[in-house]
Amino acid sequence: MTYLALVRHGETAWNRSGRFTGWADEALTAKGRQDARAAGAVLARSGIGWHEVHTSKLRRAVDTAAIALGELPGLCPRVVRDWRLNERHVGALEGGGHAEFAALHGRELVEQWRWGWDVRPPAVAADDPRQSRHRDGHPEAGEELPVGESLQDVVRRVGPWLDGAAPRLAAGANLVAVTHGTTLRALRLIIEGRTPEEMFTVRAGNGAVVLYALEAGALRLTPGPAPVG
Repeated sequence: MTYLALVRHGETAWNRSGRFTGWADEALTAKGRQDARAAGAVLARSGIGWHEVHTSKLRRAVDTAAIALGELPGLCPRVVRDWRLNERHVGALEGGGHAEFAALHGRELVEQWRWGWDVRPPAVAADDPRQSRHRDGHPEAGEELPVGESLQDVVRRVGPWLDGAAPRLAAGANLVAVTHGTTLRALRLIIEGRTPEEMFTVRAGNGAVVLYALEAGALRLTPGPAPVG
């Protein structure tokens, strides 16, 4: 049997303080490194031989993957970085606090920006220093570089990644994708055939692991090994 594991990165300081992070390249906290080790222990305890680890290009996912790999026995899997696994681009909200924007725009709209299906955050300007950094860090995105995304946009972005992973899974490669909260929700929506309304309540914690088995050509959610810590 072949497996796919989805992992959310460990905690960052902006996660802890309730700030919109998006593509900002935040580092893990000490708790985030613990989250990563716990995720690695879950992957190790599964007894599955992992062949490839795919991560977003953002440091918190890359570092989570590196720490988690340290918990696995045997040879290190191949590591692939792909911008399509990045977190949802939060546009002009990047760096601002959830409570701060709720006071300015109302909590209902901010909740839609955070969890909704087709409501995009305010777009970031092309000449904004934040967007300039994203453009420099993701030249392969080209004209696809987002300026602010809804969950629906993220589903469109990660679908091609999942399509590319399908032949590897079919060939017997066990894959791990270390990604982000909204991106993980988007992948689950596609894989599990969930509705946007159902996905509103799916909010994985830092270091969470979701495990699928490939059965009769389809990925099936499995209970997986229990988390540690």
